[in-house]
Amino acid sequence: MFKYKFLFDTVATNLPAIRLYMSSTSLLIAGLAAQSVGFVVLARSLGSEQFGHLSMITAATNLGAAWCGLGTGEAMRRRVAREPSLYPEVLGHCLIILMVSGVVLTAMMSAAIASSVTIVNDRAQNYVVVTLLVSCNLVLFTWVGLTEQILLAHSQFTGANFLNFGFAIARALAAVVACLGFGIESLSAWAWWNFATFVAGSLACVCLLSRYGAPCWCLLWQEIPFGVTMSISNSITALRQNVDLLALSATAPPQFIGAYGVARRILGIAQVTGASLDRLVYTKFAIAGKRGPSATLVLARRYVLYAIGLTGFTSIAIFVFAPVLPLLFGNGFGDIAWIVKALCWTLILTAIQFIAFDAINAADQHRIRLLVGTVVGVAGAVLIVGASLGFGITGTFTAIYVTEISSAAALWATLKVLSDRQQRKQPVTADSAAPAE
Repeated sequence: MFKYKFLFDTVATNLPAIRLYMSSTSLLIAGLAAQSVGFVVLARSLGSEQFGHLSMITAATNLGAAWCGLGTGEAMRRRVAREPSLYPEVLGHCLIILMVSGVVLTAMMSAAIASSVTIVNDRAQNYVVVTLLVSCNLVLFTWVGLTEQILLAHSQFTGANFLNFGFAIARALAAVVACLGFGIESLSAWAWWNFATFVAGSLACVCLLSRYGAPCWCLLWQEIPFGVTMSISNSITALRQNVDLLALSATAPPQFIGAYGVARRILGIAQVTGASLDRLVYTKFAIAGKRGPSATLVLARRYVLYAIGLTGFTSIAIFVFAPVLPLLFGNGFGDIAWIVKALCWTLILTAIQFIAFDAINAADQHRIRLLVGTVVGVAGAVLIVGASLGFGITGTFTAIYVTEISSAAALWATLKVLSDRQQRKQPVTADSAAPAE
C-alpha cells in the first residue's frame, strides 16, 4: 500500500511537469510527423541520387552551422533565464554575431560546395542553387532556432512548441505542393521553394518576437569567448555526427548515400523525445548553474534517468517499425531498414551526453567542456573515417558506437570531477542545489 501511495504522490507532485512535457512532445511529434510526410515526398520525387547530393550538402553545412551565430542561442537561454532585464542587450549581441558570421560563412561554404558538387551543369546557376541551400541551412535556420531559444528563455514553452510545429508544417506543405502540385523533380528547382519557405518562416519569427521589444545594438564582449568555445565544441560534435556520411561518400555510390542520409534524417527526427525534455529542463540547469557544477550534477542525475527511459522507448519503437520504411520511400531506398535498426540505439547515448553537456555549460564551465569535447570528438572523427575507409559500413557503425559511448563517459566524468572539486571548497547539498519551482 505504501508503494502505491508513494507512486501516486510522486505523480501528483510532478503532474505539472508531466503535462508540460507531454504537451511539448505531442506538438513536436505532430510537427515532425507532418515534416516526415514532406520528407518522404521530397525523397521520392528527387530520387536517391539527387537526394544523395542534398544529404551531402546538408552534412557539409551542418559543420558550418556550428559557427553561425557563435552559440548565441545558449547565451540567450543562460543569461536571460537568470536576468530577464538583459534581453535587449543579449538580443542585439546575438543579431550582430548572427549577421556577420552568417554572411561570411555563406560566401565561403557556397564557393567550396559549388566547386565540388554539380547540381546544374552551368557553373553560375550551380553556384546560385548551392547558395540558396546553404543560406537556408546556415543563416535562416539559425535565426529560427534563436527565436525558439528566446521564447524558451522567457519560459514560453507553448510558443516555442508552436513555432517548431508551424515551421515543420510549412516545410512539409512546401514539399508536398512543390513535388505533387507542381511536379518538381530536380534539386535545383526545389532550392527555390525551400528558400521561399525559410524566408516566410524567418519573417514570421520577427513578428512573433516584436512583443518583447527592440534589440539594443551592442556586443557583450564577455560572451564572445564563451561563444567561440561553444562553436568549436559544436563543430567538433557536428564533425563527429556527419563525418560518417562524408567518409562513406568517398567510397559508396550516391544511391547508397541517399538511403543512408534518409536513415540519418529519421534518427534525427526521433531525437525529439530527448530534445523535448532538454528544452524543458535547461532553464533549471541555468538557474542552478549560478551555484556551480555540484548543483547542476544533482539535477543531471535526476533527469538522465528520464532521458534514458524516453529515448529507450523511442529506440525500441524505431527498431520494430523499421521494416516499413522502404515501402514509404520507394525504390532505391531499400537499405534504410537495416541502417536504422543498426543505429537507432545511439539515441540513448546522445540523450545521456546532452544532459551532461547542459549541466557543464550551465555551470559556466565552457572551456573545460570544450577541452574534453575536442579531444573525444576529434579522436572519434578520426576513428570513424579510418574505420569507414578500411572496413566499410561495418567499420562505420562500430566506430560510431565507440565514439558515442566515449563521449558520454568523458562528459559525465568531467562533470563529476568539477563537482568534486567544488565540494572540496564549498559543499553543496541536494536541497540547496534544486532551483525553486
